[in-house]
Order: sequence, then C-alpha cells, then structure tokens
Amino acid sequence: MNKILYYLIMLAFVLAGITMTSCSESEQQMFDLEKDGVYFYKLNGQETIDSLDYSFVISPASVVEDTLDQELRIRVMGQATSFDREINLVVEDSSTAVRGVHFDFPNPLVLPANAFEVYVPLYVYRTEDLKEGVKTIYFTLEESDDFTVGYQANNQHIIKLTDQLTRPSDWYGGLTDSFYGAYSIRKHEFMVQTLGTTNITMGTGAALSQMSSFQQKMLVELVKYEAENGPMIDENGSQVSFPN
Repeated sequence: MNKILYYLIMLAFVLAGITMTSCSESEQQMFDLEKDGVYFYKLNGQETIDSLDYSFVISPASVVEDTLDQELRIRVMGQATSFDREINLVVEDSSTAVRGVHFDFPNPLVLPANAFEVYVPLYVYRTEDLKEGVKTIYFTLEESDDFTVGYQANNQHIIKLTDQLTRPSDWYGGLTDSFYGAYSIRKHEFMVQTLGTTNITMGTGAALSQMSSFQQKMLVELVKYEAENGPMIDENGSQVSFPN
C-alpha cells in the first residue's frame, strides 16, 4: 500500500510539472500573439506586385529627384491603436543602391495612431552612375518594439533604379508578348516616348487593364508613324508591329 501511495504522489508531481510547462508555453504563445504584425500590401487590382523598375530616362534633364509615394504600402495584421507605432523597415546588405545617395525614406518610420496602413514616401535621386547601370534596393520588414513580421511571403519589396532604358524583366515571352509582341529596343523606345512612362509591363508597375489600353494606343500611334515615315525598322532589321 505504501508503494502504491508513493507512486501516486510521484505521478502527481510529474503531472504538475507537465501542466506548469504547458502553461508557460501557452503564456509565451499568447504573449507573442499580443504583438501585431506588419507586411507589404502588394495587390494592384487582382495582380500581386512585389517589385518596381523605375527609370529617370523619360524625365527632362532638369529633374534630379522624385518621390514614389504609392510604392511602399505597409499594412497591419492586427488592430489599430490610439498611439503611434514604429515600423522597422530594413535595407538589406545585398542592395546595390545606397541610402542617402540613390534614395532615402523617413526615419523613424511611424504608423500613425488609429491607422491600419501607411504609405512610405521613397525619395529617389538621379545620380550619374544610374546612367551606367541599375541600382537595386531590397527592402525587408523586421521585428520592432511594436510589431512582429506578418506574412512571410509579403516581407520583401524590391525596387530597381536606373537612368537607362532597360528591358523589363517580364518581357521575355508570355503575357507581355501577347500584348506587345516580341521585344526590341526600338519598339521599347517608341512605347516609352509615346506613353510617357516606363511602367508598361506588370513587372514595371502596370496593371493588366493599363497594358490593354497601351496596346490599343500603340496600334494607333504606329499607324500614324508609318503614314509619315514608312515602316518602323528595329535594330534587328525587323518591322515593328503590335498584336491586335
């Protein structure tokens, strides 16, 4: 009987220890959930956009800086509060663009009281080295005193800066070709000069509805060009055309 009592007492201690451990883990999980998360909101219509190619090439030489005030959109996964909260927006070491030289943004970065999202103004600068190549910014959201990281898949945003006309990363066949046809430098130049923007594909910031409008406009403008100058010939010796 004494042995049975002893085993029962020992079992009670073991179960109590397990219960205390479980409570500690649950309390830690509850503590972690008390901190709201932040993530980049990347929807443009029905499309997910996680990068932007920005070029100064269409701007007059007098334009030496610009402000992108709609590109970095950060949302809260949680509740609004009655006080300001700080967001930890980090520029990764792998970035080739330099903060204070090629770009900048507010520091500290604050989500205002009673807000569920914030647009971060990104100031970009037209430097001489942008004429020679592309400078890339890799933004990442990291934990701060006020926020943890929200959706991991929406934790990074990429922006590429240049003062060159560069081929869009998503104009290598596929969807973009269905709107504009095969890529050529001459066609690209014609589109940018006509449309007044380098944001002509999804990868450069255009929505599908815009691409459809651009296609129709370029068909009309190409007819006008050919009426005055004859066929437009690209650098490969091919006649420039657009699908209709």
